[in-house]
Amino acid sequence: MQPLTVLFFGPQGAGKGTQVQLLIEVLKKRSDRGIIHIDMGQLLRNMIAAGGHTASLTNEIVGIGKRMPDFMPIYLTTDALVKQFTGEEHIIADGLARGPDQTRGWDDAMVFYKRPDYHIISLELSEEESIKRLVKRGRSDDTEDAIKQRLSWHKAEVEPQLDFLESQGRTVHRIDGSPDIETVHKNILAALKLSQ
Repeated sequence: MQPLTVLFFGPQGAGKGTQVQLLIEVLKKRSDRGIIHIDMGQLLRNMIAAGGHTASLTNEIVGIGKRMPDFMPIYLTTDALVKQFTGEEHIIADGLARGPDQTRGWDDAMVFYKRPDYHIISLELSEEESIKRLVKRGRSDDTEDAIKQRLSWHKAEVEPQLDFLESQGRTVHRIDGSPDIETVHKNILAALKLSQ
């Protein structure tokens, strides 16, 4: 199997984390390549857990549902690629390209690493459905105000990044995120031409 590079988009609650894990499981079964998984939410939570000055400033921003300044996701993504990527692995990324500089940083990195033909999976979900799912999830940073704040910046800041990437000729697959997990997973595999 050729190495696959996939960047996931979708509002909070669209099930990105679940779909990323399902895709990783498929790749592990069907390919002997390593997998680099860049999960920005997890990288930020790890940074907060490690403590220190940067951690407390990061925690302030994440705690109120605001977007991190672009330098931080760019740094964390770059750090992961520079330290882990040998050119052979699959790359699965989630929580990146959330502003113009991040998006250009990611795209520049993919061109540099000779992966300009990456796929973008955008899970589409209505705001009402997002809120319903997130409240049910019950994570400590999922207060209704924080959720609404994140959804409003997703619409204002993140969705334009998809348009920008499409204008650069990148492949964007828009997948309905509202059906059950298995249906969404099958639709993602079909879009990536991984259906059995």
